[in-house]
Amino acid sequence: MEKMKRNTKDTLEFLPGALIEIDFSRQVVTYMNRMACSLFGCDPRAVDNGLALQDIFLNNDEYLKAKNLAESFALESYTNKKPYARFEDQQVYDFWFKKADGGSFCGACQGSFILDAHQIPVGVRLYIRDLTEQKNTENALQESEEKYRTLVEYSTDLIFLIDKSENVISVNQAAAKSIGRKPDEIQGKSMGELFSPEIAKDYRLSLKKVFLTGESANYESILGSGNHRIWINTSLNAVKDQQGQVSAVMGVSRDITERKLAEIKIKESDRLRELLLDVVTHDLKTPASVIYGLADMAREYLPDDEVIKSIFLSSQRLINVLENTSVLSRAVFGEQIPTSDLALATIIEEVASEFESQLENTGMVLELKVPRDIHITANPLIGEVFKNYISNAIKYARDGQKIIVEALEENGSVMIGVKDFGLTIPADKRSLIFERGTQLSTTKKSGRGLGLAIVKRIAQAHDGDVGVEANEPRGNIFYLRLPQ
Repeated sequence: MEKMKRNTKDTLEFLPGALIEIDFSRQVVTYMNRMACSLFGCDPRAVDNGLALQDIFLNNDEYLKAKNLAESFALESYTNKKPYARFEDQQVYDFWFKKADGGSFCGACQGSFILDAHQIPVGVRLYIRDLTEQKNTENALQESEEKYRTLVEYSTDLIFLIDKSENVISVNQAAAKSIGRKPDEIQGKSMGELFSPEIAKDYRLSLKKVFLTGESANYESILGSGNHRIWINTSLNAVKDQQGQVSAVMGVSRDITERKLAEIKIKESDRLRELLLDVVTHDLKTPASVIYGLADMAREYLPDDEVIKSIFLSSQRLINVLENTSVLSRAVFGEQIPTSDLALATIIEEVASEFESQLENTGMVLELKVPRDIHITANPLIGEVFKNYISNAIKYARDGQKIIVEALEENGSVMIGVKDFGLTIPADKRSLIFERGTQLSTTKKSGRGLGLAIVKRIAQAHDGDVGVEANEPRGNIFYLRLPQ
């Protein structure tokens, strides 16, 4: 018999779970196997001396809950003469226990009674499974769900959930407010009950696509009627069950009314801009053409007069600018402009010819180092970039006496640089001079050109970029990089 008891104890000792035995009469723990000692952090010798039952529970409430439960089952067992003897036949109960070091853990408990010779319960054998990690996970999940619900409920986006029968499962406050109702007045309603036939039809088509394909859908629509109308952008996403089937659709709608109104204003502004350009261009072309014609006639009588020649060329350039006004406007406002294959050397030579008299008057030399085989895909408006660069070099770097225009092909792009030999622009100013309102110098000098801010827009319209670098040992290199 003694040997059998030892074998039983050895078996209990190496069970994969925590096992403890409790003496009812003494209210103490009389035995813990190795797993239980590890779980509670107890010294086996302390258990041998009898560990107070109340000391293993986290607090008095947990102790009384366990005590009352055990007593009720013991009374039922004694009355019915049917002791609980198998763990798997019993319900699992959770209790919070206290460790020897003061820590705590949640344990899932199943028990069986220890009976005396008269089948009277005198103790309990408890099998305990540590649920601490599971409880922490559940608490974190619950906290996450609460945060998610709060986020959804108080989001300014319109969030809703719809089932396959086109009934609303849930909506947040914003979605309900958008149609002038409360959430509980919407939940359970069908699309046809909430929206006009036209709007409901559009919703059904989008929902049907998501339910059939499981793919997301996105569309814009107008919500409301009369004076209370808003534009919304809606994203529909499938909600799938454990089998991967689409069981519902979650929609998130965002109010884009301000954006839409801004777009309308921009379109109206564009129409006014085009009208203004047409008026200005028409009114300027007539006097410019008269000046050009008179200058051309004067050239026949005085072909060597530099003043007449300058008037003729200036009026010719003015007419060209007016002709390109619509293209320039589109470039400035970031719109697409027409392009064609152009010989770079020809463009720069034509630009250079416009500065002959200015260069002669200032004693400057302009050198062109542009290979004739380089071609670019651009609009003739690109010449305004080089006009601006050369004009600025004449105005601000005339003491350098020389300007060089170079071009080379590299890594699928064309780099054109206009070098001057004047004062080098400080490094902290180079990134600013292409912004509107920035001047290259504080001195007042007159000159031609569209301004570096517009030069930047022209480059961007060609998918290119502009910038300035130091020219060693003195001066600057204004460059334009264009894709080939």
